[in-house]
Amino acid sequence: MPRMTPRRVFPLETLADTARLGRALAAALALCNPGALLLCAPLGAGKTALARFLAQALPGGREAEISSPSFTLANIYCTAPVTHHFDLYRLDADRPIPPEASLEESFEDPEALTIVEWPERLAAESLPPERVFCRLRRGIPRRAGQAVLSGFGPKGRRFLALLPGFLRCIP
Repeated sequence: MPRMTPRRVFPLETLADTARLGRALAAALALCNPGALLLCAPLGAGKTALARFLAQALPGGREAEISSPSFTLANIYCTAPVTHHFDLYRLDADRPIPPEASLEESFEDPEALTIVEWPERLAAESLPPERVFCRLRRGIPRRAGQAVLSGFGPKGRRFLALLPGFLRCIP
């Protein structure tokens, strides 16, 4: 029987909940870096906000200028670990990832964290084996939004197992 991918669901009722999740993700990184965090959600659902809260919570994040790489495709933040932030929204078959964006190299760097918004624009075979996939769902009337995280590979699964403990400790 194939192994099920572990999954965790976290409610996101407010922007403060997204900030708290970002801080918990940063805290869990200190013990286990899955290498890649893939953020999937519709426009305006909070992908960039979550990436910003995570990067700001890392050592060096307060000094880093953290912004959406929608037009530049990639930003690198001098955090610990170094954070590569990609936004692939503007990519399609006619506009592939330019080589200078160095997405593959960032996936291969064991010391870095790579955050990718719109990972569904990548071919499945180009995704790293160690990763955490996060689907953000917007709230609908009378229902909170949520973040659904799945861990892939041993590091992705370990990272996901650590996360609830950090969420309990972070205000």
